[in-house]
Amino acid sequence: MLDRWRLILRYLPPYRRIVVWGFVSLTASVAMIAATPLCIRVALNYVEAVAKAGSRPDLQTVAFWAGAAVVLTVLGGLSGFFKRYLLMGVSRRLETDLRRDLFHHIQHLPRSYLDGVRTGDLLSRATADVEAARLAAGPAMMYLADAALRTPVVLGLMFFLNVEIATFALLPLGGIFVTLLFMAPRLKEASRVVQDQLAEISARAQESFSGARVVKTFAMEHREQRDIDARSIDYLHANRRLARVRGVVWASIGFLTSCGVLVIFLVGGRQAIAGDAGIGDLVAFLAYQFMLTWPMMALGFVLGMIQRGAAGLDRIREVMEQPLEVEGDADVPAVRGEIEIKGLTFGYNGDRVLSGIDLKVSAGSTLGIVGATGSGKSTLVSLLPRLYDPPPGTVFIDGRDVHEWPLAQLRAAIAAVPQEAFLYSRSVRRNITFGRQDATDDEIEAAVLRAHLTPDLGQLSEGLETVVGERGVTLSGGQKQRTSLARALAVDAPILILDDPLSAVDTETEAAILGHLKEFGAQRTVLIVAHRISAVRDADHIVLLDEGRIAEAGTHAELVELGGAYARMARAQELEEEIERLEP
Repeated sequence: MLDRWRLILRYLPPYRRIVVWGFVSLTASVAMIAATPLCIRVALNYVEAVAKAGSRPDLQTVAFWAGAAVVLTVLGGLSGFFKRYLLMGVSRRLETDLRRDLFHHIQHLPRSYLDGVRTGDLLSRATADVEAARLAAGPAMMYLADAALRTPVVLGLMFFLNVEIATFALLPLGGIFVTLLFMAPRLKEASRVVQDQLAEISARAQESFSGARVVKTFAMEHREQRDIDARSIDYLHANRRLARVRGVVWASIGFLTSCGVLVIFLVGGRQAIAGDAGIGDLVAFLAYQFMLTWPMMALGFVLGMIQRGAAGLDRIREVMEQPLEVEGDADVPAVRGEIEIKGLTFGYNGDRVLSGIDLKVSAGSTLGIVGATGSGKSTLVSLLPRLYDPPPGTVFIDGRDVHEWPLAQLRAAIAAVPQEAFLYSRSVRRNITFGRQDATDDEIEAAVLRAHLTPDLGQLSEGLETVVGERGVTLSGGQKQRTSLARALAVDAPILILDDPLSAVDTETEAAILGHLKEFGAQRTVLIVAHRISAVRDADHIVLLDEGRIAEAGTHAELVELGGAYARMARAQELEEEIERLEP
């Protein structure tokens, strides 16, 4: 149970001085507010005693005690302001630190974990759950500390004034304690369900918004709406259940504190009639009873925040406890680009994708990788930058296991164009310079030229400064692929991985790009994953994958002469190209 709170309290040490001053302000506020009814009691009892004696009260005495009450009230209010300003400020700092570290942790989680979790769920944890944790660590703890300090002080003063009235007024407090003890588990469970349902809605809405094109293409707006409506109804029911639990807590506390006021009227009134208590005593007791009313009622409110914060911290901890990507050595030489794979067998969740892969690529050479869909091509190249972790001792760069390379250096040495081109909702320029923000205009222009994106820039309203939509939705598939290719070329890394980057471009554009890449890749190690034989024809070495194994390997000429699966693919694609040329 303490582990969840350690998650956020570990950020507290830098703010200890602020917290100390916050609690000093809290203590001063409680002391001054608690002393105010004593001044009023003295003034009223003095007036009552003088009136019974048939004399006129001394106005200076009354004014002194009334003035003291006013001064204490003002100072108590100022102390309360500083209490809230300091302690709430710390809670905001804790929130910022926790969200920063959560985002950093998510950024460094392995791809295998991120593939299995929905974006909306992670967003919910980074927003709603962090906010719930802040409320628990800030306002809730402040109210709890206020109640913990105010309650014994006020009760002590009540017993000091009148033991009998104070004893009877305490009876309802036992009922409040039992109510809170009984309802705490129900509050926690209801809060957890609410946050899970909110995460479900966030995840589903994010998927629907991201897939807006698909939804509209298949005219599925009504189905998506029904799905969101159903989840919203579940969220509504979860919130109503939480509201019922909270309602029981609040109503019970309100009823029992009102019973305490009634007891003061009954017992205190009887004593006042008998002459054993003064009017000032009754007014002071009522003031103290109302001072206890808010802490008692706040306990229900605070309990809800704490339980919700605990549920949020549990969800955050589930992510924070996920192991990060393993870093390599800190002191390694610069990457040259030699790649070697020895006896590689790899799979996802127990399903084997690659089996017995042996491969060597010299620095500065080009490797073509072809094969049917699902043969393991993309998986193979994703192991080099450790997007997925290969088994130790199977994948090497420059003779060093990829696990021994620092991740930042390893990935900085590999520029990759993924199979699915992902662009940010930024300008074309900022997308191209994403991997290298210090790229000069000449370097950007060279990358654009090599990616054959120059003709398209003239069609865009603001050229390189044109802002593309989310995921590059305002660009065509070919434009997105070439922008993604320009982004990789701008990095100027010693290893370039092209995972079928030309599937959405025509053959003429492909030929122009391949011509530029041949010149660009002369001093780099290039891995080209492709379905078109034309994309790998000029590679120094070509491998054909079949069901996760290397079925054929050699140059283009050697593989065509071999007459196997590669040769059949080449002949079929050549025939398709001839048919396209003959069509009017």
